[in-house]
Amino acid sequence: MSVKGVILVSVMVAMMAVMVKIYPNYPTGRMGVLFYYCTSSHQVRKEMNATKESLASLPVSPSTPVTFVIHGFTESSIRSWVISLTDALLAHDSKSVVILVDYWDLTTISRPYMMGNVRHIAGVTAHLIDLLVEEKGVRLANVHVIGFSLGGRISGLVGERIQTGTLGRITGIDASYPWLPPRTNSEFLDAGDADLVVNIRTSPVGSHSPPGHIDFYANGGLSQPGCQRWYFPEKVEQICSHYRAVWLMVEAVEHAGQGVFPACRCPDWESFQDHQCDCQIVNNFGLFPNSSILGNFFFSTHSVSPYSKPL
Repeated sequence: MSVKGVILVSVMVAMMAVMVKIYPNYPTGRMGVLFYYCTSSHQVRKEMNATKESLASLPVSPSTPVTFVIHGFTESSIRSWVISLTDALLAHDSKSVVILVDYWDLTTISRPYMMGNVRHIAGVTAHLIDLLVEEKGVRLANVHVIGFSLGGRISGLVGERIQTGTLGRITGIDASYPWLPPRTNSEFLDAGDADLVVNIRTSPVGSHSPPGHIDFYANGGLSQPGCQRWYFPEKVEQICSHYRAVWLMVEAVEHAGQGVFPACRCPDWESFQDHQCDCQIVNNFGLFPNSSILGNFFFSTHSVSPYSKPL
């Protein structure tokens, strides 16, 4: 997608967020980054800070699985997909803790300010993870950061800024950037940011990110079935495909361990469609991809939920 296209999509998403009144107030920047932790459901969430004092009451031990969820540009931690993903993660493992990173109040349409805010959000989140390691004994191998859209880029910066070791895992959900791409891979999510970096790509918005260890391409990674409506402008179609990524992730977590979203290792989407790959090497998108099988994997989906379909 062209630079003009990326700019237009970003502006459209921001305008839609305001027009449909997704948020109760306008961002001021005064509140900064907010953190919430959940142990049973999103509904019973508690605010916390990246401080030793705030961590004192956090119910984690060295063996506790901790998942960070980072929303996208113009979003907040009360978006429906964040709620659904949080509840699915906790239902899958009742002993886990989900920490929501909410940076809505730092959202701005000023590119220079947003670029600076992105680095700040990543720095504060990385500091919180370092505190979990130092104060609560949490093992980085048990920490999983999930980031959607701009949150995917922030996830990469989080992994880069951690001081206590290497993050266990990052999942980039159609990871992207606001308006313009970063100048170097160090400003994005890439394979160097965690022991395991998994990407799922569903739209042109997330097509520019560097490769991770495992990259899943749903329906070729550019356009999703059900988004190509005759009355949809092209940019709305791209937004639809972009947001399909989060619902694929939610479904994958809701059915974790059940073999959903089987994907075939292939050089490209055309080879997959033309059955030129024998699909002897298969991986599954979701919570449990095979970390010993790396590369690019392709799968197709239904146009409506449930999205997963066999190869």
